Amino acid sequence: MIHTENCLIIMDPGYEVLGEVYLAQGMCRSISLNQRGDQLLGVFIEDWQVHGLERMQQSLVQTKEGPMDMFSAEKVSLQSQDFASALRGWLDDHGFLHHTLPLGAMAAWSEIQKKDLDNRQKLELALMLASLPVEKLEL
Repeated sequence: MIHTENCLIIMDPGYEVLGEVYLAQGMCRSISLNQRGDQLLGVFIEDWQVHGLERMQQSLVQTKEGPMDMFSAEKVSLQSQDFASALRGWLDDHGFLHHTLPLGAMAAWSEIQKKDLDNRQKLELALMLASLPVEKLEL
């Protein structure tokens, strides 16, 4: 298995950063929300920590009429390797934006957050960071 560590940046529809989720091999390592992020997402995250993140699982079943899609809910633990993909799906379904950065880009992302730029410009810089080779990101 390839060792992957990255950070999922969560934003509202206006590109305002709400927080970050640190991931390792798809599993949640930590969650850091700002005040607005805590207001919008805190109650959900508390529930996920206890019960897991619910996602819909699609499967194909054979019936008398032929194959049909069947959907069932499953809970994904924060420590599951499927957590990152479940979280991305949940964020998409609930109207939040997200972007994943390699861990090596987080120092640069922190500096971008301090700049007097609008939220959209910060996101554009984050997109550029994500496309840089890892050796260019490390300080």
